[in-house]
Amino acid sequence: MRTIILILLFTFFCSLSLYRHKNVESNSFKTEIWADRAGYYVYLPSTFIYNFSTKEFPENIEAETGQGFLLNKKENRIETKYSYGVALLQLPFFLAADGITILNKKNARNGFSYFYQKSIDFAAAFYLVVGLFLLFLSLKVYFNFKNRVILATLFSLLFGTNLYYYSIIETGMSHIYSFFLFSCMLYIVIHRGNFRNKFRFFVLWGFLAGLIVLIRPTNIIFILFALVWDVSEVKQIFFRIKEFFSISILPCWLVPVLIVFIPQFVYWKYSTGHFLSYTYIDEEFSNTLHPKFAEVLFSPNNGLFPYSLIFILALSGIVLLWKKNKATGLFSLIIFFLITYITASWHDWKFGCGAGMRNMVEYYSLFSFPLAFVVNKFFMIKRKFVKYFLFAFFGLLVIISFKVNYHYFGCYFSGTWNWSDYIKTLLYPLQIN
Repeated sequence: MRTIILILLFTFFCSLSLYRHKNVESNSFKTEIWADRAGYYVYLPSTFIYNFSTKEFPENIEAETGQGFLLNKKENRIETKYSYGVALLQLPFFLAADGITILNKKNARNGFSYFYQKSIDFAAAFYLVVGLFLLFLSLKVYFNFKNRVILATLFSLLFGTNLYYYSIIETGMSHIYSFFLFSCMLYIVIHRGNFRNKFRFFVLWGFLAGLIVLIRPTNIIFILFALVWDVSEVKQIFFRIKEFFSISILPCWLVPVLIVFIPQFVYWKYSTGHFLSYTYIDEEFSNTLHPKFAEVLFSPNNGLFPYSLIFILALSGIVLLWKKNKATGLFSLIIFFLITYITASWHDWKFGCGAGMRNMVEYYSLFSFPLAFVVNKFFMIKRKFVKYFLFAFFGLLVIISFKVNYHYFGCYFSGTWNWSDYIKTLLYPLQIN
């Protein structure tokens, strides 16, 4: 029964994404492979179709995919500033699309035609469903809440934040893939006691940690949190750290991390001449001394709360979670501050075009725990009027966030604190498009 439900959910989300992209013109910013999304993806056609030869790529493909990568034909190099982690997770779906294209013969086998574009939608839907399922299992074990509490939590997480936007609309961005990896990491950490062989746990931990950091290096702060998940005393923190760096355990997770990074080192050597390279040239943390906290949290131009109102309840849940486990509550608060500070310190705090604070999407897996705590409190209220009122408020937050994310696709041109476009989007009649 569980398998059938997961298949139905996968089919449903695939249908939503395919329908959303059905009228998208080719070579437009709304396609699945465009700009950043093309930069993540280009490893796949480069490897399996063009053998890393720039001469074989279609003419003008850089412009037609939003300049997400560069074909340096003079030196025969394919250059992208993004790592290969997202492409690795998209690989099974790319291979399926490649096979269908070969059999179909109606579309060009160039890595960018119809089936390749749609494979990205299938990949995002798959990792969304698996990520949510792993979160369901983790929340169930950690809290032992009733299914209705966990389902309500996950429903609000998907439709009450910009997680929907980055899993159904901008399917080629890295965030849904990182969300899946975060959910995997939380699952194995919470189920650590079920591993009969602790070395297997550390090997799996190493692979996940390597992929998480590879895709987005700043997410190393989540890895540090996962290292000390659910400790109850300070001395346990030191015990965990000592265990991870012990002679017997260190190779178990370090070798998988290196295995994950070796292809990236090879690519950097090929593209830059160095095994280690900082590819975000002219992009830096220039606001470290004057971080844009207010803008990151509250601006209609990609601020966190305007596009993910339900996150307000997640933050309030940290206080409640503190009572159950002070360490987990404290670490959750610290991580929220760190990721907000890192985002607010970046030279472009809004991180370009998008819907809401996209850097926070993968962290929703972590903050689903304090959110579940709040939802459970709502269900436990005995006074019906109060319960119905709170759930109505809860539902309103979800509806507002969903509506804004559903109709938003592009850039916010009204400025940092001008709410005109946000209000127009909110008041725009809901349409299935």
